[in-house]
Amino acid sequence: MKGEPASEKEAPPRPGPRVGVTAARKGAELATAFKRRGAQVLQGPTLGGDRPVDDDTIAEAIDRMVELRPLWFAASTGMGMRLLAAAAERTGRRDALVRVLENATVVARGQKAAGGLRRLGITPVWIAPDERDSQVETWLAEHVRTDEVAAVQVHGAGGDPYGRLLENGVVVERLAPYVSVPPDDPGPGTRLAEATVAGDLDVVTFTSPGAARGLARLADTAGIGDRVREALNGPVAVATVGPVTGEGARDAGYAVTIEADNSTGALVRAVMSWWATRA
Repeated sequence: MKGEPASEKEAPPRPGPRVGVTAARKGAELATAFKRRGAQVLQGPTLGGDRPVDDDTIAEAIDRMVELRPLWFAASTGMGMRLLAAAAERTGRRDALVRVLENATVVARGQKAAGGLRRLGITPVWIAPDERDSQVETWLAEHVRTDEVAAVQVHGAGGDPYGRLLENGVVVERLAPYVSVPPDDPGPGTRLAEATVAGDLDVVTFTSPGAARGLARLADTAGIGDRVREALNGPVAVATVGPVTGEGARDAGYAVTIEADNSTGALVRAVMSWWATRA
């Protein structure tokens, strides 16, 4: 109404957060969910996805386990255990793999990894309560003696979650049934890193530990790795799905502001709730 006092006019709606989406496989779905809630989205995949390794490589790893006869075995991911079991079946090594696991003390990083073990008829004696690599490493460090062999099925996102065991003199045999590959086109991920440094984003989201490490690699290649780490430890928030991704982001040097439950829907809700609390 003409002449209405300025104090009584309705304030314009507050714009949504500026969100960086690093996911590849779930990137479009996540971006659409954010846009529906009024967010401005910049997509920049930092990871090309997970690729199974060839059967010959897995067969060699199983043969080496048979030779080493590890007293301990740790399963990290459900997908990794499924790929390991499938390759063992195709190469005629399933029985050999099962015998190795039956003669070892077996632990799992989470319920999905435990499920992969149970498909082989193996029940883990312990499952990490928060599904973190660091918890598995701590448990093994408290139980495995120097010079004993511990075999670990690792995820493909890189990093070295079992370095402490090596420092303790434990023989660590790694099995990596899949690897995380970089994006075919590094341009969008690099532009997301540049936008982070420029302050053009309010929050950067990660749905896997590999995506966090992928951003670090792209930023380092572009010569702005330190500046990205500085931005993601202050003015730009970091949002992750689940404790495993949160741990991966911290390993990359980023401070996690928002750690949602293990689903992209929970991530979107958590980010929007966080944004609503910011004046």
